Amino acid sequence: LATIATAMAIKIPPASIGPATTATIVVAISIISVRILNIVRCIHNNRRKRRRSKERGISNLQHTGETLHSSSSSKIKTIVFLGSGGHTTEMIQLLQELDPKIYAPIVYIVAKSDVTSIPRLQRYILSNGTKDGKDCYQQWEGRYPQSVNNDDDGATTPPPAQQAQVYTLPRAREVHQSYISSIFTTLYSTYKTAQLLWRIQPHLIVTNGPGTCVPIVYCAFILRCLFSFLHLFRFDKDSSSSSSSSSSKIIFRTIFIESLCRVKTLSLSGKLVYPIVDSFVVHWPSLMERFDMVEICDVLVPSLDS
Repeated sequence: LATIATAMAIKIPPASIGPATTATIVVAISIISVRILNIVRCIHNNRRKRRRSKERGISNLQHTGETLHSSSSSKIKTIVFLGSGGHTTEMIQLLQELDPKIYAPIVYIVAKSDVTSIPRLQRYILSNGTKDGKDCYQQWEGRYPQSVNNDDDGATTPPPAQQAQVYTLPRAREVHQSYISSIFTTLYSTYKTAQLLWRIQPHLIVTNGPGTCVPIVYCAFILRCLFSFLHLFRFDKDSSSSSSSSSSKIIFRTIFIESLCRVKTLSLSGKLVYPIVDSFVVHWPSLMERFDMVEICDVLVPSLDS
């Protein structure tokens, strides 16, 4: 009993973090926070600067993409997200504004439950791509998407080597899905999105309205910050100089295109990604009057001054 009492009387100090460790954690969090805030500040400044520099505030998607990557003349690896329904219809029209000699290769992303976007794009290219005797895939130059289900309908299509890659991602939230269960599906979608973006490492991501684009935009922003940290703490100057052509172009830049039906207010997806996208494109002048970091695109809605 005396031994037990003696053992109980001994005070075992709880595991604690030393002052040096605490200071290190505080410094690391401070550096990360300052770096992220600096990236966001640069994004906002560039968006305001581009808006002021454009004549009449009217621009097209081609010019917007070029100003984002004016530092390099090499090709821009671009992800195009097809959001199903009317979003896909709008994206097909906007896709024609991107010069295939600059924005290549093109990679398409669709939701797993979306079985109409890729066939719709294929039909559009086959029906509208032939002009003056030229084949459809010569007009679109590597933008004909691969069939997700490997279906062959007998139509004349480009060789597989000349077709654009297509990837599928799980939706963050299905239509009429409960908000409680959507928490888990959103986390899973974010995880799969981060995996895919890390593997592709695109220079530019072009997306529009649907909610599935929100994990894509935020994953791209997080990976962009991560690559920024890696570049900041890179001490091997020889390796960095040898790859200066590839490192000079910032990857994971994003262009969000608001839905055409949004005339006076932004969509929920637009409000969520508004602070972190490199370019926020709208179609109506009324939105430019309310938001100071948006750019107007006259592809779907022609300018009254043109």
